[in-house]
Amino acid sequence: MHANDGSVAENWIIERGGWQLDRVNKAFGYMLGSTQADQQVSRVLSGWKPKDGARLPSLAALEQPILGRAQKLQSLLFSNTLGFDDDPLNIDEDVADVLAATFLMHYPDMLRLCEAAPLVLKMREAMAARTIGEAEVLAWSSSIRRVFMPPTELKPSPSDTDQISTLLQHVQHQTEKIEVLILQNKRLEERLLAVENHMQVPVSTSSQDPPSVRASSSAAEGQSTTKVARAKKKGSQSLAAIWFEWFTAEPRVYASPVVKKTTLYEFRHITGYMMLFLPTGFALDVASPAYKDEVLALGDKARKSALEFLKANGSSAIAAGTALKAFRKLHKQGKLDTHIAQFHELVDSGSIVDPTPPSALPTFIRLRPSQ
Repeated sequence: MHANDGSVAENWIIERGGWQLDRVNKAFGYMLGSTQADQQVSRVLSGWKPKDGARLPSLAALEQPILGRAQKLQSLLFSNTLGFDDDPLNIDEDVADVLAATFLMHYPDMLRLCEAAPLVLKMREAMAARTIGEAEVLAWSSSIRRVFMPPTELKPSPSDTDQISTLLQHVQHQTEKIEVLILQNKRLEERLLAVENHMQVPVSTSSQDPPSVRASSSAAEGQSTTKVARAKKKGSQSLAAIWFEWFTAEPRVYASPVVKKTTLYEFRHITGYMMLFLPTGFALDVASPAYKDEVLALGDKARKSALEFLKANGSSAIAAGTALKAFRKLHKQGKLDTHIAQFHELVDSGSIVDPTPPSALPTFIRLRPSQ
């Protein structure tokens, strides 16, 4: 209940507000002000939002034909305040509706507190006259209360927070495993390239050898090439792995002093060709917390589109090395010109946001075809 009364002594007002006597101006502010602050406090204590208006229970929470039965019970409960010829003597219908809904809503509480209370006796008398069971009234009470009470805000429980933290730890652990696997693939690729370069050295001097030696060396070269090809197939990288390492390796592939020129060439051009197969563009932000997830998703999308393009043009390449050779061949034939032109249109429209420095990208990505 909220009211200002001049009969209340100042010391009680000061005690009510919890102010010190040296701050009497606040006490006068409380006495002369409105009750708006008290109303907001009472709403908060009742579980409501402080700025919400008044809420009243209503029989409208019930549906037909239940609403009709509840209204018959209401007319019997307020029979002594309705039906007068003089309208001012009749209780307002909206007031009767709110009071009846309040009686029904609090009926279970009254049963628990005092089953012999006058309200309970009057309700049971009216229920018997209208042949309404107590179980039915309890169901009405639940429906009215569910509509009247404000919805509770959902807050994460401690168990949910623990589950989220555990899930994040698992994701971080899996990310670290992926990075380790990518690094292992990178090292294996470098070793295979070194072995391939080493085995190509004696082949260059074969032109000076006799025919018999040349034939034997050719046979040996065929055997060694077969062995190298098998080894390369075993340790070959996918297009998506090249894409992921290009954007996430620390330091970046194009900035690392230990990356060989052959490896840098392969990574640069494969990434550039894959960019052509993202027809709607892409946007990558290194500062984003989901940066690596976005890179991984884009790489997988570009890989699928790129392999479909190669397959449509008669190439069955899957590994990065063979795919690069196929792309270079198709590029020379002019079959990538449409994709390159579309890529530069996306750049002009702002649909491409690439954190890679332009100098690290291949020429067909940096420059327009006309240039």
